[in-house]
Amino acid sequence: MSDSLQALDWDELVGRLGSAEELETSAREAGALLRKRQVASAADLLRLCFAYVLGRFSLRMLAGWAEQRGVASMSDVAMLKRLKASADWVGGLVSQLLAERCPEAFAGLYGGLRMMAVDATVVAPPGPKRVYWMVHTVFDLATLKLCSVEVTDRHEAERLSRGARAGELRIADRAHAKADDLARVIEAGADFLVRAPSNYPRLLDGQGRLLDRLALCREAGKKGVLDLSVGVQDGKSRVAIPARVVILPMPPEAAEKARRAARRLAAKARYKPSQAGIEMAGYLVLLTSLPPDDWPPERLASTYRLRWQIELAFKRMKSLVGLEDLRAKDPDLARLWINTALLAALLAEDDLPALDPEAPDSLPLAA
Repeated sequence: MSDSLQALDWDELVGRLGSAEELETSAREAGALLRKRQVASAADLLRLCFAYVLGRFSLRMLAGWAEQRGVASMSDVAMLKRLKASADWVGGLVSQLLAERCPEAFAGLYGGLRMMAVDATVVAPPGPKRVYWMVHTVFDLATLKLCSVEVTDRHEAERLSRGARAGELRIADRAHAKADDLARVIEAGADFLVRAPSNYPRLLDGQGRLLDRLALCREAGKKGVLDLSVGVQDGKSRVAIPARVVILPMPPEAAEKARRAARRLAAKARYKPSQAGIEMAGYLVLLTSLPPDDWPPERLASTYRLRWQIELAFKRMKSLVGLEDLRAKDPDLARLWINTALLAALLAEDDLPALDPEAPDSLPLAA
């Protein structure tokens, strides 16, 4: 547990989340505390969640600890059911804290589109690092809620289309710029906004000819921005979909910083980067299905930056509460674990520097 949380009195911590009555109400509405036969209050239930995640207890140890402290009296099997049923409730507490901190952040900016940041993070249990899990998440930027978590082994690929629905805008980083997956997003009635890597997917002109991405970046550098209708094609399946490629050059200092980062990444991965790849690292290259009239380049860049919220969430969880200790593969228990870790991180960061300095200043942002 972080030093910030250890220093807090339990009543003080609970008070940051509302009154005891408010916690009781929210727990009942979320279905986490329908009966009090084994757990007397919502505050006690929340304490169990924190103890399980931050205390690194097994379910059997947690049941023994709760019995000894007079927090709850139940078997490890009953404890498992209680924790799984609390996932949405704890997620709601996370949303409540986030909404209180930035109520104006996303209000009224994007019409009827529901902004969904899609991401995945690696969680490695103790032992060989070739054994790890992928935590796939979907974060609703309108309600500031982690609304979907799926834990898989390392063989499950990241997918932008995971759970996509009509009326959503799916926002993601380079790992999700795959033509066949983008096609599935469109088939679901959603839109996409992803950052494109330097070498995939294939970009085609109106006659189906392959476009030179470096030449496009240099053209954007001369004009200040490039907004072009293209076909996006998967190299293996040959699936092709219509899209826009929008390229914005970064400010000189930020571009050089991005290129240094690309060289370090290549050195760490032990490969020699191409000169074209290094040069293109100084440009923001976005692929989107959104129409140009309502979504000009500057607005797309601003919108893409919103996905940094989920990046910050994972950075905080990993550094403050040890997300790598995740032991749950059951989806509900994994959501409980991650929501509790995020709640703990949010409570702890009150005494830490603001997150704003960590924002990616290398990305263009509309005024």
